[in-house]
Amino acid sequence: MKEMGWKVLLSFVGINDAGELIGNNDGAILTALNNESFDEVILFWNDNKKAKPDFKEIANYLSKEIIRRKLAHKVNLIELKIPDVTDHNQIYIELKNFCESLEKSNHLSYTAAISSGTPAMQVCWILLAESGDFSESNPLNLIKVSDPKFGISKNVPVKIDTALPRIVRLKDEIDNLKKELLPVAKITISKPQLEIGETIIPLSPIELSYYRYFVERILEGKGGEKFSGFITPHYFLKRIIEIHQEFYPDLDSNRFELENIYKKNLGLSIYTFRGNISKINKKLRENLKVETLIKNFMIYSEGNRGAKFYGIKASADKFLLIK
Repeated sequence: MKEMGWKVLLSFVGINDAGELIGNNDGAILTALNNESFDEVILFWNDNKKAKPDFKEIANYLSKEIIRRKLAHKVNLIELKIPDVTDHNQIYIELKNFCESLEKSNHLSYTAAISSGTPAMQVCWILLAESGDFSESNPLNLIKVSDPKFGISKNVPVKIDTALPRIVRLKDEIDNLKKELLPVAKITISKPQLEIGETIIPLSPIELSYYRYFVERILEGKGGEKFSGFITPHYFLKRIIEIHQEFYPDLDSNRFELENIYKKNLGLSIYTFRGNISKINKKLRENLKVETLIKNFMIYSEGNRGAKFYGIKASADKFLLIK
């Protein structure tokens, strides 16, 4: 179990980190860990058989050295399959997808050491942190490692400099263009279905009711909603029953259990709620396939396990409720 204040260092593995494998001094990663204490280290490596030693060898060497020197309690080696390590798009997608799988909670602190890896990898770390894509509630810290040959080494926090605003502005322009080009998601009531662009998402009756609930919040300008504890709010269940009845007036038996729970002045189990959200998002991923569409139309969740915000990122002009 991770303790309170558990610090995690993330870094790509670079040629400069080969250290004793090529007869050199410690590279940026081991230097960063000598400069500052971390509990856990996550190292990303990319297969490159042309390099000697290759990055898998360097990653294994670093892992052994970190444990041997007691620089961290735990080391994880993660292979990211990036065909072109100079391509920002390829790197960013792989990096972001992995980072989305990381637990985000108050007792966890994440720091990325950006001195190792290609310049494109460094830029992707900066964009991941500054865009909020890592986590809005648990921001990613960035450090670069000053070279010991220029004096006492230290881990230097990376702040926005004169070049970064241009990178961020360019990313914002691209993101805004992508949002403008997003298709419209249509929810038809008379013929219950969700259609995003020309793609019909095969949601079950209860899943479609959930999705419409969050679409209504977007249309009403309410945004994401916080769910905490072991049961959902009573009003959430009430609205789900109402939506389900409007969609499927003849499917009384499907609502029987929900109505019984509601009559007892209870809400749905949070585990049932999360399970349905996961099923919805799985179907969105399987049918939309394009990452930009998935990111904007899925039901996202952010926050601690005990209290998370759920919502949809696409703007109100991207949704239509049709009678």
